[in-house]
Amino acid sequence: MKFNRRHFLKSLLASSVGVSTYGATLGNLALMNSALAQTTTRFDDYKALVCIFLHGGNDSFNMLVPTANAEYQTYQSIRQALAHNQNELLAITPSTSMPYDLGLPSAMSPLQQLFQQGDLAFLANTGPLLQPVTKAQIEQDYSILPPQLFSHNDQQKHWQTSWPEQTVLTGWAGRMADLIMDTNNSLSMNLSIDGSNILQTGVNSLPYALDSSGVQTFEALNPDESWNAQRVSVFNQLLAANKHTLGQGHSEIYTRAQNNINVVSNAIEKASAPTVTYPKNRLAKELKMVAKLASSQQLLGQQRQVFFVGLGGFDTHDNQAVKHPQLLQRISDSLLAFNNDLKARGLFDNVTSFTASDFGRTLSSNGDGTDHGWGGHHIIMGGAVKGGDIYGSLPADINLNSADDLGDGRMIPTTSVDQYSATLSKWFGLTDNEINAVFPNLQRFAQADLGFMM
Repeated sequence: MKFNRRHFLKSLLASSVGVSTYGATLGNLALMNSALAQTTTRFDDYKALVCIFLHGGNDSFNMLVPTANAEYQTYQSIRQALAHNQNELLAITPSTSMPYDLGLPSAMSPLQQLFQQGDLAFLANTGPLLQPVTKAQIEQDYSILPPQLFSHNDQQKHWQTSWPEQTVLTGWAGRMADLIMDTNNSLSMNLSIDGSNILQTGVNSLPYALDSSGVQTFEALNPDESWNAQRVSVFNQLLAANKHTLGQGHSEIYTRAQNNINVVSNAIEKASAPTVTYPKNRLAKELKMVAKLASSQQLLGQQRQVFFVGLGGFDTHDNQAVKHPQLLQRISDSLLAFNNDLKARGLFDNVTSFTASDFGRTLSSNGDGTDHGWGGHHIIMGGAVKGGDIYGSLPADINLNSADDLGDGRMIPTTSVDQYSATLSKWFGLTDNEINAVFPNLQRFAQADLGFMM
């Protein structure tokens, strides 16, 4: 029997009964029904999401910094040698009133510019949650916390799956692809320029991986190389002659992969070169490739795309005063170039970029760095973003041992990853029912749309 899409989804649903919650089973049912109905794309416009994953856990409390004297003195006493100089902070003026004045470190001057001109926003104190929680509730029942809360691998999974209490093998962008992808196009709408990830892995959809230099080819079977001609000819004859089910399956996979290589290579080759200069760092190179692919989406036949890029080095237990500003500089310079490139290509309103990370880091310092935290601040950029503002809720009290501090400066998130991702998914074009299927825990939170997208 051919193990097609329908059988795959039905088996997923069957396996969920008895091991998942009732709500999760309903979520899989909604996912299955919508996926079975989707045979071709339903969109007539183009939109793309770009996830910028900051590997290691970004110390975002050294990214949005209190500037007024009283709050700054508290910040400085807690952060010790990691504190940015008060007179070097770059003031920002959010549209919405904040509990205290904020500024960005000098390394982020390009993002101050983008924020002030309305191209960029921040989302405050976000992290994985099973439900809204307070410190008092946690102290009464630690089972309401996401499992393995301060572990790198587990927290990356929680961020990318938006389903912390389940041992799931799919990410929210992958489940989204299962719902809305064009089944007539063999190329995945999820494209990774930063290696494998669970975010873009679905039940019956996998990300297409390439790197900042382009696609990876089958070197020994590359038809563009003259010395491969005889080998390629014999290989194709063997594929055509194989009548066994497994052999035919292998042939279909190889043919689809080779076709995708040809399509993506052609799209990259025909993409116009950027008219802006990108900085020389890994993130910038990956974003440059994203801009090329986005500008070639018509050749790729895709109305919806999700890109995954990343930057490492954020596990700053030591030497943070030197390393972290350098990382913030790379993010800022890269995003400014990417922003300007998208504008030049006429794609600024179509592409929304957002950061994610393992977790925030502790407010407390060991004198040279910070430990694994929980809640943290994030960046959202694009023409469809209601920029120039800070969304979510900043911690009202940044003192240690406050009601916002779980312990040792680990700030309790006031906004869930589910709400963050669901807001992006709504702009992307998912219906309310589809959003609830992709994010099974979303209904535990009062606000599904955080309001940062137009």
